[in-house]
Amino acid sequence: MRILEVYKDVYPFRRGGIERYIHDLSVHLVARGHRVGVLTAGRGLCRKTSTVSGFSVMELPCFGRILSNPVSFSYGRAMREWRPDVVHFHLPMPTAEVARLLEPKGPPYVATYHSDIVRQAFLLPLYGPLLRRFLAGARLVLATSERYAATSPFLSGLKNLRVVPIGVDPVRFSPGNGERGGFFLFVGRFRAYKGIPVLLSAWKLMENPPPLIMAGGGPMESWIRKSSRGLPVRILSDPDDETLVDLYRKAEALVLPSDKRSEAYGMVQLEAMACGTPVISTDLPTGVPWVNLRGESGLVVPPGDPEALAEAVLRILRDPALRDTLAAGALERARSVFHSSGLFEEVEKCLMEAASGAPGS
Repeated sequence: MRILEVYKDVYPFRRGGIERYIHDLSVHLVARGHRVGVLTAGRGLCRKTSTVSGFSVMELPCFGRILSNPVSFSYGRAMREWRPDVVHFHLPMPTAEVARLLEPKGPPYVATYHSDIVRQAFLLPLYGPLLRRFLAGARLVLATSERYAATSPFLSGLKNLRVVPIGVDPVRFSPGNGERGGFFLFVGRFRAYKGIPVLLSAWKLMENPPPLIMAGGGPMESWIRKSSRGLPVRILSDPDDETLVDLYRKAEALVLPSDKRSEAYGMVQLEAMACGTPVISTDLPTGVPWVNLRGESGLVVPPGDPEALAEAVLRILRDPALRDTLAAGALERARSVFHSSGLFEEVEKCLMEAASGAPGS
């Protein structure tokens, strides 16, 4: 089967949770005998095609990005030229959604709904009706958690909705020798919705805060460097996979202090859990507190509350037995609920079902 994955970026050209998910899903689909292409927005005005991990990556001419959305007029033509049996969109992606709506006789499509539009919510009066039409036209819409499906105004009530969580590769992310490094870890792009100001405020509240390693990069990096002066904070810009796994294995806990609905799932939680590391995350109305279950795989605190976050860090630091119990629970949950191979097979079944016409017939 010819499968076309559509998003604005893909790993390794860009590091990020969705980008890595699309890469790993594509690798799985290729291994299952499918021909896979990934359609992305390029970084210039030239169209480029390359092969990555056995699948094709087509970078389309792009005139820039407005509010993270690529300005490219080639998605529709590229989808026609590739002649897929099914197209798999990753949302939000307004450029590609509009391109597909302009092709009423195009191939069947499936949409994985990663997140509502939050930061650009002022555009919803214009974009909202287009999104609803796009979702209604999909053979299947995949949500990553029941909780997000129930709390999203665009997902609740959809008749073509299924829930297929995102998983983690237990081979790439696995426990080390059990030694801890005495530090706490933040992993992710340095963006406002990640709750980084709350994180640094929590560290300032502690009398003797533990070391904190912030691994990632992004638009807030210079602000973080200034705001963390005098704190035991170390910044690692875009660490490679080997370094990241080593950090997960040695951290006392991963801290994910996100305070906006843009954090729909928190894939870094799964990566830490698969490495046998507990998580401290926030009780957002998204899939985040479902991935990290309170008292089983980690601790959950109210979003935007530096005092509660500092207290949770100190609990982990002062109670090694609690940390070890949560670490064991995190590893078990990652392996039993979020094994990527089985969840990729669920996505594959959805794509094959959509291509056959069964959901819409």
